[in-house]
Amino acid sequence: MRRLIAVLVASLLALVVATGPAAAHAKLESMSPADGSTMAAPPTQVVLTFNEPVGSTGAEVQVKSPSGNNVSTGDVQVIDNKVTQPVGAMIEAGKYTVDARIVSADGHPITVSAGFTVTHAGHAPGSVVTNQPSTTQGNSNVVVIVAMVLVMLVVVALAIVIVRRRPAAQ
Repeated sequence: MRRLIAVLVASLLALVVATGPAAAHAKLESMSPADGSTMAAPPTQVVLTFNEPVGSTGAEVQVKSPSGNNVSTGDVQVIDNKVTQPVGAMIEAGKYTVDARIVSADGHPITVSAGFTVTHAGHAPGSVVTNQPSTTQGNSNVVVIVAMVLVMLVVVALAIVIVRRRPAAQ
């Protein structure tokens, strides 16, 4: 009986310790172009870098011109902890705002509001913007947590079966 309790306690402890880092929310580490920066030539994409991988489901990034037009083109690309949004017609000089809503690996939404300034008008609507192939990173932390919970349930079920099959002491 002592071994059974020791195994259950060790399994529960392993489950709690392993889920600690996975339960943390992703945070924005950097943005390119940087928030508050000023540049002469406009960028062809906006890249948000987080401290851990984020999900691609529901990812949305809008880059708005000084007049309020959305200059985002194409789909948001999520690769590990980087979120890339291609931009098109940045023909106005002035402050561009970036508004993003990303879902972290633990399912919590992350909102980003930032901006940068372009001093000279840039590429026109007909310009070619190169897109990287879309690769998505699944919510691997969620899969690990679910797998650990299932293993824990199997261990508990086996422990119950073992305890019930033992003949009572006489």
